[in-house]
Amino acid sequence: MPTVIDNAATKKAVRTFWSNRPCGLKHSDQPLESSAYFQETEAHRFKIHTDWDKPFLKDAIGFSQHTGKFMLEVGSGIGVDSLEWKRAGNRVISLDYNFPSCHLTRSRLTDAGYDGACLNGDAENLPFPDATFDLIYSFGVLHHTPDTEKTIREVYRCLKPGGQAIIMLYYKWSAKVLGEILLGYGLRQGALFRLRSVQELINQYTEFDSQFEGNICPLTRVFSKREIRKMFAQFDGISIDLHYLWPGHYGPVRRLLPLTPKSIRRALPGRMGWNAIIKASK
Repeated sequence: MPTVIDNAATKKAVRTFWSNRPCGLKHSDQPLESSAYFQETEAHRFKIHTDWDKPFLKDAIGFSQHTGKFMLEVGSGIGVDSLEWKRAGNRVISLDYNFPSCHLTRSRLTDAGYDGACLNGDAENLPFPDATFDLIYSFGVLHHTPDTEKTIREVYRCLKPGGQAIIMLYYKWSAKVLGEILLGYGLRQGALFRLRSVQELINQYTEFDSQFEGNICPLTRVFSKREIRKMFAQFDGISIDLHYLWPGHYGPVRRLLPLTPKSIRRALPGRMGWNAIIKASK
């Protein structure tokens, strides 16, 4: 069984960490909540998610392929994806565990001329009746709560029969974990010997955008495809596609990449990408 970090103190630390600097917050020098700020942070989000140098996020998620649906985003961050779902013509409830993200998501939607319900809530205990939504989406969120397995059960519970889940979780056997984190920070820089825990190493060397002195990521879980399929066993039509790879993810061995045949190199994002994008139906 995967380890469940059932610790109220950890959840409190997770909320504090993301409240201090929600994901993507710092990627604009424009006044916070101005139209220019929202435009710049949106552009940055879609620009940085690449397979080598090719942006993948919009195509991999398929925002434009869904319209007219009643949907929930679990972990709205600063609202970039909630806005994308609204533009596609969906009714969206945006939920986040920290209040600053709820506020920023609402401000982004208002700035773009949309209404939307933005709620503070816990992914492990979704505040909705059974069979409420046509679509539930969560990108890079559910691996930051102690009981990720329970969040997947909650997603299933809240979906209507025939509804779809689109979830991104971090991939355990990615280049980022094996190269940048374990080989680079862990062994080459000695952090693994200092921390004496692979889990703590992964915690501390992920989510750099939101980290600053005194604000260190308290929990980042990673999952293999086998573990993902086990969590999603009650769903139908499960697909897992890997994305998000650039040379820095290989850490010290990135210098060997130019020696890799182009055909193998092109296939690497689908084998060692950091983002496991899971699509499944109820």
